[in-house]
Amino acid sequence: MKKLYFFLLAMILPVAIWAQAPSAYSLRIQNQTPWPQQCVIFGGEVCGPCASTYTSATIMVAPMTTLSYGNSTTLGGTYPPSIPKGIVGAKILNGPAVCSPGGGTVGQPPCGLPTTYGYVTILPGCSPAGPTKAIWVPATNCQSTAQLIFQP
Repeated sequence: MKKLYFFLLAMILPVAIWAQAPSAYSLRIQNQTPWPQQCVIFGGEVCGPCASTYTSATIMVAPMTTLSYGNSTTLGGTYPPSIPKGIVGAKILNGPAVCSPGGGTVGQPPCGLPTTYGYVTILPGCSPAGPTKAIWVPATNCQSTAQLIFQP
């Protein structure tokens, strides 16, 4: 009986893992904190394997603001402006580049990326603001929307 149980588990587990998409088609970013947040989005081909072939320009999200990207063509950086590509994750910057902020990464779980990253936000004057959590809500398929949420 144990062998049958493990056999069934071994057959079902890969299906559950692959049920999530390796990339998203669109992205919604919500900053629920009272501080500005920064990130760089990365990805590869839509519905393709996990990749970081393309990177966006640094995105600055004002406090209490929501940004929506219907596809990757408006992300800037190395993302092509005319052909939508997949969105895999985000590099979270703890603060402005002049402060040497460091940071973490969140993204699609099938790509081995964590869905949360906790840090202290650094303000433009390089002083600490407060604890922040970046949360990635994965896309359910490669034609759907992922979300990046910044919470205090």
